[in-house]
Amino acid sequence: MNKLFAITALLAAASAPALADTLPITFLGVDDNAPLLSTTYTSDYGTGVQSYQTASGSSFLAYCIEPDQSTLLVGKTRPYTVEALSGSQASLLQGLYSSSFASANDLNSQAAFQLAIWEIVRETTGTLNVSPNAGSFSLLPGDAASRDLDAGIASLANNYLAAAQAYNGPAQYTLTKLSNTSYQDLLVANPVPEPQTWALLLAGLGAVGLLARRRQR
Repeated sequence: MNKLFAITALLAAASAPALADTLPITFLGVDDNAPLLSTTYTSDYGTGVQSYQTASGSSFLAYCIEPDQSTLLVGKTRPYTVEALSGSQASLLQGLYSSSFASANDLNSQAAFQLAIWEIVRETTGTLNVSPNAGSFSLLPGDAASRDLDAGIASLANNYLAAAQAYNGPAQYTLTKLSNTSYQDLLVANPVPEPQTWALLLAGLGAVGLLARRRQR
């Protein structure tokens, strides 16, 4: 079982109330070279995708959906509640992931993708734009040395947001929310499995469920 399939199975199992409702995860960090950006909620923050590990040793990536909370300290483990993503922002986030997640594969594009997520979950004006001073959530103007980089990342984030709003295809990812009352809530994406993969996953979950029921007796 590869790591992607393993984390898919793990999250799916953890989201079943009969099995578990929390998942202990360890924060491994953000790339040291991630762009340092300041926004309405953050200041010189290493902005990008975050790395975590489960108790079983499976590593996975996640984006933050709660910029006004602190991250875990690197190496620290805390329990997170596993939830299905819902609410008015769910369709926009699905559009964002389905249209652009796969192409966010370097540090600048991952920073832009994180900004786009924050814009979706924090903007209150109805207009999605992360450019400086645009709306209730935005990138803050940086110093002269970083201005061009910041502008490029903001432009890419706005392109991602436009693609998210225009997307009307099928969901390409299953989005899972990991919540903790004291630390940043997270969003984890796994590709929607092919039918044969679903069959393997469900068979595996059936075995886990049987084992759990036996333990309860």
